[in-house]
Amino acid sequence: MFSEEMVKSMMDLFGNPLFKKGFFDFFLKMQQEGIEAAKKFWSLYPDKSGLSPNIQEIYEKMVDFYIVLGFVPRAKFDDVLRENERLRSENSFLKEMIKQFQMNLSREGGKKMQEEWQAIIDKQMEMNKEMAKGFFEFFRELKGSGS
Repeated sequence: MFSEEMVKSMMDLFGNPLFKKGFFDFFLKMQQEGIEAAKKFWSLYPDKSGLSPNIQEIYEKMVDFYIVLGFVPRAKFDDVLRENERLRSENSFLKEMIKQFQMNLSREGGKKMQEEWQAIIDKQMEMNKEMAKGFFEFFRELKGSGS
């Protein structure tokens, strides 16, 4: 029925995000218009008893058909929407948590770096004092031995 090349071509087509969005938008519109048409058809007949005896069942099957035509049953679609909303809220919560964590790390890292820098400066000052002291002692010895 379908050649391998045709299947590959269809898969490539469905891999294209623009086509995928347009394709599912088309079926969603077709589904909505089909349900509306079925409702209009049902409401056009004031005497519903004159229609076939199981018209209510036919109408329900038409609605189900157009819902299934969207490839996702309504209950599943609603579940996915709720899950999507839950994931979005969790995602924003996690992003905010990571942002706070990064800010705390930056703050603590900056504080730690400042302390380390101060320790280095203090050591440098101590070394400079020792060198100056050694330098003055050296000149005192030179001056004392030269007199």
